[in-house]
Amino acid sequence: MKDHDFLLIVTSVTLVLILSNLTLFIKSLASSKFASPQLKQAAEHLKIESYRKNEQAFWSKIKEVNTDQINTTSETVVVEKPPEYKPKQVPNNKPKQTIKKPNKQQKISKSKVEKPYSRFLVVGDSIVLDVGVQLQSTLQKSYKISHIKIDYKISTGLNRIDYYDWYARTNQLINAYKPDVLVVMFGGNDDQDITDFQGKYRRILTTEWKQAYRERVEKYAKLVSSPPVRKVYWIGQPISSKPRYSKFFLIFNEIYREVSKNYPKIEYISSWEKFSVGGKFAPILADKSGKRGYVKANDGVHLTPHGAKILSSLVMEKMLQDKILKTSKKKPVVPKLKPTMEKVN
Repeated sequence: MKDHDFLLIVTSVTLVLILSNLTLFIKSLASSKFASPQLKQAAEHLKIESYRKNEQAFWSKIKEVNTDQINTTSETVVVEKPPEYKPKQVPNNKPKQTIKKPNKQQKISKSKVEKPYSRFLVVGDSIVLDVGVQLQSTLQKSYKISHIKIDYKISTGLNRIDYYDWYARTNQLINAYKPDVLVVMFGGNDDQDITDFQGKYRRILTTEWKQAYRERVEKYAKLVSSPPVRKVYWIGQPISSKPRYSKFFLIFNEIYREVSKNYPKIEYISSWEKFSVGGKFAPILADKSGKRGYVKANDGVHLTPHGAKILSSLVMEKMLQDKILKTSKKKPVVPKLKPTMEKVN
């Protein structure tokens, strides 16, 4: 091998070594005494750059670490839990309160079911007799009500209580019979002088006489409004064929009407218009079926059976309006007709 070939090989090897580790070569030259400042600066720059790369690599490795895997692979540390605190049970000495469930039967009993009107009492003088008989017949046949009592006394009224005490008699009837409905009719014999509750004599048609009779009616209204009576129908006197009676009946009816307003159980039934046409007494009238007949006897006070039937129908209408009586819900039975075939010849 010639010298120049050997020199070329050595130079090539040297260059390769220098290029393969240029940084180290520069650092080595920079540390010599003969290194220029530029060379030393370049070496320092390479040194800083090297640190930066190492630092970057370090933090990159840190980021790649999976901390979750570290926790799972690490040794499991058993942490003993403190015993659960259980409060001591203090005996309850208080008596247990039992909550009563509402009784269904009690609920039903609270909602009061209205008792039907089943007991009827008719009281008064002789005029009320025929009216009571008609009412009794209709209540029994049409409404199947069997408890109807008629208590009348001829020649009596609320005037001559010294002759017949209707207060005592009515009180006795109410306590014994216990009616739901009371029908009252007075006045046919009260057109006479009166002795008031203070014992003073009062002549007919005077102011004191009217006041005394009003006090009689007030006392009777209070009596019949007491339990067990639930409803009272006070029938006013119909117009009369006799002017004298019509004169008194107008006064009595006005007192009955006014007093009844003060007692909720009492309903006054005016019959005056029912027996009059054009404001005058009508001797012949038709009943609900259209049948015509005389309505009053010759005395102008007592009703005929036909007149009593008309008056009792008026009372029945009031009872139906007040729901004392309930209209029958039964439908009329219609007979089934079989189809017929006509023969054709």
